[in-house]
Amino acid sequence: MPDEPSVPRDRDARPSLNEVLALRAERMATMRQVITDLTDEQLAGMTEPVAEPGYPEPESFPVRRCLQVILNEEWSHRLYAERDLDVLDARSSQVRR
Repeated sequence: MPDEPSVPRDRDARPSLNEVLALRAERMATMRQVITDLTDEQLAGMTEPVAEPGYPEPESFPVRRCLQVILNEEWSHRLYAERDLDVLDARSSQVRR
């Protein structure tokens, strides 16, 4: 992805595991609160287009679709992690033999 002024990125950042886990917990807490507070009417609604430059282009999206994308990505990342941990576990078991 080319550099985009509206997307912060620090190529030299080297956060510790604790920093990453703290940020992850914060993001998960935010999502829990959003889902808890979401009404049926809001879920059936559309997002407001963002006028600032960046991605995606200013457009309105179904809230339900946005939530599905987030949940599907979260599920996929879990599956990738479990797959990778299984590979590491299998390699570790082979080394012990």
